[in-house]
Amino acid sequence: MHSVSLLSALGVSLLLSSGAAAHASPRRNIQPFGPDLAHRSFVKLDPSAASFRHFRAPTSRGGGSCLDVALAEARAHTGLDAEHVLVKDAYRSDHNGVTHVYLRQLYEGAEIINADMNINLDDACNVISVGSSFHPDAKPAHAQPAPTRKPEPVTHESLWAHFREQAGLLGQVVFGFNPLTAGLDLWREGHVAETLLTTSDPLALADRAAAATTMLSPKDALHRLFDHIGALLPENHDIHLEHVASLTGEPYMVLDNVPHAVDRRVPVKLLYILNAEGALERVWDMEVEMEENWLHAHVSTATGQVLSLVDWVSDAQYHVYPLGINDPLDGNRTLLTDPHDKEASPLGWHDKGQGEKFTDTRGNNVYAQENLEGANQWVNNHRPSGGEGLIFDFPLDLTANPGTYLDAAVTNLFYINNMVHDLFYRYGFNEKAGNFQDNNFGKGGQGGDAVIANAQDGSGYNNANFATPPDGRHGKMRMYVWNGIQPNRDGDLESGIVIHEYAHGISTRLTGGPANSGCLGWGEAGGMGEGWGDFFATILRTTPSTLNTAIFPMGEYANAGSGIRRYSYSTNMTVNPSTYKIMDRPGYWGVHAKGEVWAEMLYEVFWALVDEHGYTEDWFSASPHHGNTLALQLVVDGLSLQPCRPNFMDARDAIIQADAVLTGGQNHCLLWKAFAKRGLGVDANIRGDTPWGGGVRSDSFKTPSEC
Repeated sequence: MHSVSLLSALGVSLLLSSGAAAHASPRRNIQPFGPDLAHRSFVKLDPSAASFRHFRAPTSRGGGSCLDVALAEARAHTGLDAEHVLVKDAYRSDHNGVTHVYLRQLYEGAEIINADMNINLDDACNVISVGSSFHPDAKPAHAQPAPTRKPEPVTHESLWAHFREQAGLLGQVVFGFNPLTAGLDLWREGHVAETLLTTSDPLALADRAAAATTMLSPKDALHRLFDHIGALLPENHDIHLEHVASLTGEPYMVLDNVPHAVDRRVPVKLLYILNAEGALERVWDMEVEMEENWLHAHVSTATGQVLSLVDWVSDAQYHVYPLGINDPLDGNRTLLTDPHDKEASPLGWHDKGQGEKFTDTRGNNVYAQENLEGANQWVNNHRPSGGEGLIFDFPLDLTANPGTYLDAAVTNLFYINNMVHDLFYRYGFNEKAGNFQDNNFGKGGQGGDAVIANAQDGSGYNNANFATPPDGRHGKMRMYVWNGIQPNRDGDLESGIVIHEYAHGISTRLTGGPANSGCLGWGEAGGMGEGWGDFFATILRTTPSTLNTAIFPMGEYANAGSGIRRYSYSTNMTVNPSTYKIMDRPGYWGVHAKGEVWAEMLYEVFWALVDEHGYTEDWFSASPHHGNTLALQLVVDGLSLQPCRPNFMDARDAIIQADAVLTGGQNHCLLWKAFAKRGLGVDANIRGDTPWGGGVRSDSFKTPSEC
């Protein structure tokens, strides 16, 4: 194996950096939203309690029996039988023995996209917590349109014969007309039989179905979505059905020749969503990957209203709050040799296995390259070569503009991405949990999703973002040049920015399971998605000599000397007065402002644990016996335990439960006191919460009676 030398601006150890930032780019400012479900719950259970009703099966290290227990719990919890429950993901965390099972409710064979359940089980397959937005009694909000004429039975049979024939020709399931998939109700009620029998083209079936009813067509739904986000479509532009596809047995169709979509295609499925009243709405589920956004939208087939919208591209608003703490001015670059972690990256950073080896900044975890043109293409973009010896040693002149040190910048970006991959692997963000790797080496998960990391992206300035699609699809990171100072500065040299952005991928994949990228889209959940990035970046700046009185502003380097947050991170209530209720103030509706509050709460937790258990400089040990590594472990474990679309109280409870599982509750009162210091005590609550961040919050500085 070659030794790899990477000239990095980050120093010898992983005490990397901090980060978040602020945006000013041509990217569309999308406000994510969705129904606020009042019936949503997150319940922690005590398997040792006499009153605890739980299921138990023989322990299975592979998690199989735990899955059976979880499904039994789901039936007991909801009364739904197996045909109304879909297993989206299930895996076991090896370090604490917890099995995580992620379920979704079905209605007439179609997914209800916001009816999610996560069930966590201990090493003996006892249920320890359940988060759920299932609604067993949900019914359609809109009556189905009556058929114009009831077809004869022979017509039904002829129709099915036609579908079977066309599906056989394609080797696929024809969209919407499989008894186990969405769209069955259209056939069952006889709305479309005669119309569909007039064509031998299966590509027109969905549009014909919509035309024969009052249901909005997928093309009209796309128009409604584009109207909502202010994206203009050329007049009389021809958007058509390109093909019917079924990759995993779940049929969908693809709209082709769509303006603004990077490959001109938009996958569309017919699903359901629960509205705020708990009724079902049939929706067109659409994924629109654009140059600077990646939208997952749900448009009502009855009204054309956009009912839910998530942007898989997560970012911070660099035009206001650019980020960067550990920077080239804080220390000299060091020539590191083979810095990869052998457990997380067993073949190193340039070998994907199966004969695929690289001598440039490509590998199993990351593809790093320049993107000066700001386009969506990346495969053939320039990458620095380390030659046969894999020596990535390039000059860096900070008195010159970033374009002069492009190779050094791409190398640094490649290094930081890989280090974050390797570190969080040790804390449970591995193949089974949905991490970012092309080759998963048979260890679970989907694979094929190494991070695409673009350096000095030309589509904007003072910017960075990260798109997180579900497991098995590439995460995409864009890093930008900062022009607030001369010479310009390069975000690729700011480890904090990279860590913050990569953290979006970690928190999104772990919350709700690897197959669900919609759990941190808006409100307090979206805010915490920003806060985890700041927290990870800030604590990874600390050293054994750092004191609990340390103050960490964010973004001083990239923002030419001024921090980017309202308050620096500090345990001093005068320096940073943030409490839960502060989010009621003007200026805190956005997710980035909420993220500051959550990161500050986690910063209190960090120092409470370090003061109690001490500090180790070996972050890769993932030791539960030292405060800094224990804090990181509990926060990562909390991501896996918490429900989809958590609020602050849910996330707090998940971290406290993570400690109960890992240490037997050794830090129970310590954690409560840390959260209560910032108003997130036992009686903290929110009334009138909205997807856009509204509601009235109540601080609580109270801890449980046992504390």
